[in-house]
Amino acid sequence: MSGIILIFLFVVLLAVPGFYVITRWVFPKGSKRNARLISYSLTALLVTILALVMFANL
Repeated sequence: MSGIILIFLFVVLLAVPGFYVITRWVFPKGSKRNARLISYSLTALLVTILALVMFANL
């Protein structure tokens, strides 16, 4: 169980900054607050999909 939590932690630590950089690059005139909101939303979606796939295969 701790391995699964560790995987989710690494996904979040890598996805949030990555999605933030991509969002700022795609929408350069957008605000930083909106980019942060989009990156958190995409990370939550990614973690949800990862959890569904992992627990469906148990």
